[in-house]
Amino acid sequence: MGFFKVFGFIVIYLTCTLSFNNAEPCEMRAPCVCVFSNGTGIDLTPAISTEFYTASTYEVKMNGSQYEMSTYYYHPCYDVNLNVSQSLPKNTCTLPLSICRHVSTMNLANGTSNTFTFDQGSYDFMGRTSISNFSDQGNSIKYPNGPSETTVLLECAETENKLQVYSLSEPDKIVLAFYSKDACLKQIEVNGRSFGSTLLIIFFSFVVFYLVLGICTKKFLMGATGVEVIPNLAFWSDLPNLVKDGWRFMCNGFKLPPRGAGPAVSPDPNSYDSI
Repeated sequence: MGFFKVFGFIVIYLTCTLSFNNAEPCEMRAPCVCVFSNGTGIDLTPAISTEFYTASTYEVKMNGSQYEMSTYYYHPCYDVNLNVSQSLPKNTCTLPLSICRHVSTMNLANGTSNTFTFDQGSYDFMGRTSISNFSDQGNSIKYPNGPSETTVLLECAETENKLQVYSLSEPDKIVLAFYSKDACLKQIEVNGRSFGSTLLIIFFSFVVFYLVLGICTKKFLMGATGVEVIPNLAFWSDLPNLVKDGWRFMCNGFKLPPRGAGPAVSPDPNSYDSI
């Protein structure tokens, strides 16, 4: 039965290997391109526009006597200049960037209900593509900004490219959402056969060869009929239990659970052969 135990361990090993491969991160190949090991990934290059994508929010403050309006500007893939006056007193968006926020307020004038004063507000730098990074899952891009961080979620959508504000709950970690068909997972690179695929092909080729040879031997040389022509039928019937025992043995650190004291038996119940 030693061969059958080894076979069960091989099945477990292949399952674990494939699971770990599927957990590989999306590798950043360009500022707006990341690729998984299987060649699929995200490429926002077609979403590049001559203009910034924008999204706006507003908030009522001071019992309705003040309105604060915020507009977020986003340009994917590379940094560009935002066309605003360089002479504004509150402007940190003077250099090429990818994300900027404009905050302005309207204040109720002289206590009247229909007259507001409007200020020029401030332009706040929030992210630059040159220092951005994809998340491991490839579904967002993070833009560091000193102690703060801006995240742009990449939402797969068969609509016109659109930017929305997703979350403002953490002022230092604002989250925007970019909806685009270019945010969908697609094939970017055509890779050769991976090592795991090659291993599986070899493994199952041996299995097929073993079954064909075994069936022919039992049918023509031993005269077996029906399901009896399957080689090692008892093993295949008991395979689920063997895999379960192998998995339990591996999860237990390749050690058997302690057994109580009792009369000596052969094989030793605490030995490897007793599995």
